[in-house]
Amino acid sequence: MPNEIRKDYLLDRWVIIAGERAKRPTDFRAKTSAEETETKTKNCPFCPGNEKMTPPAVLLYLPNNNGIRKDTDHNGERRKDWLVRCIPNLYPALTSRRPVALTSNETFKRIDGVGVHEVIIESPRHTEHPDKAPLEQVELVIQAYVDRLKSLSRWNYVSIFRNHRKEAGASLSHAHSQIIATPMIPKTISDKLIAVKAKYQRTGVCPYCKIIESERNGPRYIFANESFIAFTPWASVYPFEFWLFPTRHQQTLLHLQNGEKKDLANALRTCLNSLAKILNDPPYCYGFHIAPTGEDYEYFHWHLEVYPKLTIQAGFEISTGMFINVTPPEIAAENLRKT
Repeated sequence: MPNEIRKDYLLDRWVIIAGERAKRPTDFRAKTSAEETETKTKNCPFCPGNEKMTPPAVLLYLPNNNGIRKDTDHNGERRKDWLVRCIPNLYPALTSRRPVALTSNETFKRIDGVGVHEVIIESPRHTEHPDKAPLEQVELVIQAYVDRLKSLSRWNYVSIFRNHRKEAGASLSHAHSQIIATPMIPKTISDKLIAVKAKYQRTGVCPYCKIIESERNGPRYIFANESFIAFTPWASVYPFEFWLFPTRHQQTLLHLQNGEKKDLANALRTCLNSLAKILNDPPYCYGFHIAPTGEDYEYFHWHLEVYPKLTIQAGFEISTGMFINVTPPEIAAENLRKT
């Protein structure tokens, strides 16, 4: 493929698709880390039996007569028979402690560092990541995202994200996601809301719904089931980046219906499994782009973005805000479809 400079569907963001420098999947295959494969789970604070190493759980999913019961840790006790466990982060980026008075001016603006930072421990089994976990377990994780989003929706924005492997920012190898609730809407989300709203007001239709239809039978299509579709975006910033959308227009995870939660779990598991097979379980981050819950964002269409961490953004990217992707999204999609 010849080199191209592509613009994002909606954002004022340009990406150089360096097709003439294109790399094969084998060029990116992650090397297995002996440190990760030989993790001593007896020292892992997220493994069953080590619950005292963490704060009390704010949400537990417990087995209950062939079903699931929700609970929390009580009176200093720590339940050990959990299936999913959500805890406050021991080293939070933001805390809900009482604000202190901060001075601010036009040049040096600041606000109190208040918010919430939580960890969702996705499984009692140390290495049961979503690419290989049973579908029922991935569905429980999705339900935990929904439950915590509902509980934290008093904040201006709730970010749900996952860092996989040390190279992607995970300090512990036990399967887990994180949630950070902030007192403002972060810039990436704010920019996306503005761009989507402008397009919606001009056309009267959701721009992401149109994108979904355009990508459904195109060269960047990866996977679809009854409720979700996955594709590599036109102006992918990262090699093998892919996005996962609900096909029904909805603004937030809080709008998911029961059957859609299962379909989301299936789509996420299938696509991450393909990524793991092709690239030998590479480091990646993913993040949900959802509408804030405080206002009406009927024009927005929530989705999940998955960013494999296969290359380093260096001087050009950092100094210009423009990106170079050495794997055209069409080639990435073709490989992801094959698995």
